[in-house]
Amino acid sequence: MTIDSSPTYEDEIDLRAIALTLWKARIVIFIVTLALAVVAFAVSFWLVPHKYQATAYVFIGQPAVEFSKSQTASGFTISPTLPDLKAVVKLSTAPELLESVLKDPAVAAAVGNEEISISTMTTAIDVGKDQLSLQVNDNDPQRASLIANTWAEKVANMVNATYGLGAFAETLDSQVLQSQKDYEQAQAALEDALSKSQVDTLSAQVVSGKADLDSVLASIIRTTSVLDDLQFFEQGLSGLPGETPLSLGDGLALTTLRQRSLTVASGGYTVQIDSASFAGFTVSKALETTNQMHTGLQDQLTRLQSDQSRLEQEIPQSQEELENAKARLDAFTLKRDQSQALYTDLLQTQKQVDTVLAQSSKVAIVSVKAVPPEKPVSRKILMNTALAGAFGLIAGALGALAVNWWKNQ
Repeated sequence: MTIDSSPTYEDEIDLRAIALTLWKARIVIFIVTLALAVVAFAVSFWLVPHKYQATAYVFIGQPAVEFSKSQTASGFTISPTLPDLKAVVKLSTAPELLESVLKDPAVAAAVGNEEISISTMTTAIDVGKDQLSLQVNDNDPQRASLIANTWAEKVANMVNATYGLGAFAETLDSQVLQSQKDYEQAQAALEDALSKSQVDTLSAQVVSGKADLDSVLASIIRTTSVLDDLQFFEQGLSGLPGETPLSLGDGLALTTLRQRSLTVASGGYTVQIDSASFAGFTVSKALETTNQMHTGLQDQLTRLQSDQSRLEQEIPQSQEELENAKARLDAFTLKRDQSQALYTDLLQTQKQVDTVLAQSSKVAIVSVKAVPPEKPVSRKILMNTALAGAFGLIAGALGALAVNWWKNQ
């Protein structure tokens, strides 16, 4: 007994059977394919209306003045938004813009009562780095070019209003007015602060205090000097009997000391004396006089030291108040100077922008206007026919296989 060990495949597809089935149904498949191709040809040739395509081009440039690379002296930087072609493509097909094209008097007159969908008629494509292609498909060539040109003008106006110097100039004007108002307010605040400032008074107070302190210190030095000389004079008279007449030299020295004690505040004195001035003037009287002078000078020295202490406390306080007053004025002055610098810079920028606007302020222009097309857009008759025939071939083949499978069940 022989055992067949060759493998069996119950689910194996028999291509020869499939090919045989399709061959037997070749006439039906051909008819289906031909029928669909003829229908597609007829529909494309007779039923599909002629479409005309009009194209307008819009040039999208850059602002005429580049401010983003120059910073003003006050630190104010002007950076206008530069147009982005991809963003412009989206803006040009916005429903609001397309609706405004339909509402244009010339377009509305050309459309009349006909219902059209402008969103399906229009196509915006970016070309290169600075061109925008606006395409309009319509069954009327004149109307197609009219819509394309109207659309292009509105797109150019929209770009100029959004990115052009005209829109920037309007914003700049408001900034100039605001900066002028800020400058005037800062100037008025500075003038008010100057009118109320105590800087001059405090400055005079500090100068006067320093002068008084110098005078007091000089008086203290002179008073101390007189006290030292007075002590030295007393030491010279010590040991002498009180009834001893005062010598001419000692009398002269005593008189000089008295004059100096009376003029310690000014530092100047004049001594006038003769030999009769000390008649009957004894040592005891001289010592009594020096004791009185000593007491008066000590009291005066105490007052001067008190004045010194007071002035040494008042002067730093006055100086601190003076610095604070100057700092407040400096703050008002700095704010005024900054607002003035900003106002000046904005005025200069405004002049530059006005100069450019006087020449040309357009970022976008219609570079090529659409003209009425002479030939319609291809209706793709051959492609539609081929696609329909291919679909018919596939449908006929599948149908034949389905019928054959149904019969074998």
